[in-house]
Amino acid sequence: MGAFFSFTCGHFGTGGGLGAEIGKPASQNIYIGVKDGDRSSNEPLQCLPFYRDGSRNSAADFLVEQAGPGEQHVKPNVVAIPADEIQRDYAWATDRWKAGEIELSIYTPFSGIPDPKIATADELRDALLPGVTAELVIDNSTGTKTKTACFAIGFDTPGIRLIDSGLPGACGFALHDKLGFAAKLVENEPLLAVQRWDIAESLRDPNPIHQLGTCAGFAFEVPPGERRTLRIAIGCYLDGIVTTRIQGRYFYTRCFSSLTDVLNFALADDHFVEHRTVARQKDRELIASGLSAEQQFLIAHGTRSYYGSTQLLDVAGEPFWVVNEGEYCMMNTLDLSIDHVFWELKHNPWVIQNLLDNFIRHYSYVDEIKLDPRDAKRRAPGGISFSHDMGAHNNFSARGTSSYELAHLKGCFSFMTQEQLCNWILLAACYVAKTGDTHWLRQNRHIIDACAASMRARANPQTGLMTHDSDRCEEGWEITTYDSLDESLGQARANTYLAVKCWASWIGLEMMADLVAFEGNGVAGEHARRLNEENYAEKIANHLISSVGTNGVLPAVLEPENPGYQSRILPTIEALIYPFYWLDFLAPKHRTKLQKWMKHPLVAMLSRHTRELLNDPQRRNLFEDNGIKLSSTSDNSWM
Repeated sequence: MGAFFSFTCGHFGTGGGLGAEIGKPASQNIYIGVKDGDRSSNEPLQCLPFYRDGSRNSAADFLVEQAGPGEQHVKPNVVAIPADEIQRDYAWATDRWKAGEIELSIYTPFSGIPDPKIATADELRDALLPGVTAELVIDNSTGTKTKTACFAIGFDTPGIRLIDSGLPGACGFALHDKLGFAAKLVENEPLLAVQRWDIAESLRDPNPIHQLGTCAGFAFEVPPGERRTLRIAIGCYLDGIVTTRIQGRYFYTRCFSSLTDVLNFALADDHFVEHRTVARQKDRELIASGLSAEQQFLIAHGTRSYYGSTQLLDVAGEPFWVVNEGEYCMMNTLDLSIDHVFWELKHNPWVIQNLLDNFIRHYSYVDEIKLDPRDAKRRAPGGISFSHDMGAHNNFSARGTSSYELAHLKGCFSFMTQEQLCNWILLAACYVAKTGDTHWLRQNRHIIDACAASMRARANPQTGLMTHDSDRCEEGWEITTYDSLDESLGQARANTYLAVKCWASWIGLEMMADLVAFEGNGVAGEHARRLNEENYAEKIANHLISSVGTNGVLPAVLEPENPGYQSRILPTIEALIYPFYWLDFLAPKHRTKLQKWMKHPLVAMLSRHTRELLNDPQRRNLFEDNGIKLSSTSDNSWM
């Protein structure tokens, strides 16, 4: 958590391994397997299929005519265990593989990250360990002859070294001082460290360590009638400044002094057992959820992918939270931050305050609006909004800009000014409702007021719908965050998905104003009264209800000449989640207005709209396999 680091395996024949700051699986070969006989045996090494076939034999690069190391003339003696002989149990925090006498368990427990401003050093050390633990069990209890097992990684770059000090009772290897792994046998039996180009040959060679080798790991023998358990720690340590413009270093460097410190901590008996215990508790929690096996798989995968993409930075002594957007590595994409808000508020609410504050401080801007979408020169004051993201690939963008948004476009990569404004408002409302942090709300009342003014400037005063594009688009126009779909979700202006999001944002503004006004703040009370009098949420709701077709379905875009007018979209209902969520946390005295909104005819209309789409005899919002289509006119499927 917070280390932008992962250990990846599981897709057969493609490798994986240790990846730091890459936004994708690593490209190393992982050799986890056994062979019959002792170390000197010529039997093939049978491995889980976490490696690529046809790996280059780098020993030959050093040779012309001389014989050289034995592996030059030996065909790779590694055989992949067939897929039908492998069992996998992919739980929430344990990934367990079983094949014959081999059992591999990888532990990735998670919990709340304590607020670095108040947490103790020990709490942060537990939470921010930049590593993963694993256990490799070789069960030869029913065997009649010795087995030799290995755990090794074939790196795709040179620079591997044996960690020859600082690991009491364990063996380890590092790629320079940034990535590494270490292991020890629970039974305190000797562990053989190996480093050559070819893993099978290295087990037999009288010189198991050759510093030029790129494949490194550990081997151990298991006598007949016995079993052995190898505990493994896999970690990273990136010291110094890792980001540009806003210079940050990893917060875990406050808690750990080196890669060796990380590996030692992960392998310590008490920590390893606790790590495994927490993982198994999480596994049981997901199993007890009642979700289907497929849903549990998606949750388990999503949790790992999410945390593997996170960074907790130390910027000038202050914590700075970053979530990278998958393979694109865009930093704190705001339209994903609002999707993550429920998870973050459950596990570590301080992260949302950190995110809100950093968007205000570094990635807010004030624009003008275009009064006529056909004439970019006719403009009026707009207001505050927020960038799509904060940068990409560890490079923070300039203040008030993103890595994504460009002018002069009418599709992907255009600006999302209205929607990102809504996202910040909704983030704030979720944070305040869940935490009751009215102190933060009072401190930022001027920002909340500015957001309301900006919402007002962009809306049609009669319908409440977003009507004016940001001048940052120049001749282009704003899009929604469903950026790779067609016109049904591409254009922001008059889009019903975004209209309901604006409706929820107005309700959130009203809720936050009421919370502060209730404390006796006269200025806030006046602000609350103005919101109630203007009632933009009611205007939006009434206009949407009046726009429903005879079949009970809302058009995607409320412009009859727009191709999106014929589209039927399910995301129209997405923003209903926010007021529904707030109701869970507000005190009874603050719930009345929200309860009224959730009983509004708009909600019933959106229910009919959704049922019509899902039960459509023409199946326009379903794929052939019954998967849900977000838009009836787009085949783009987002899980």
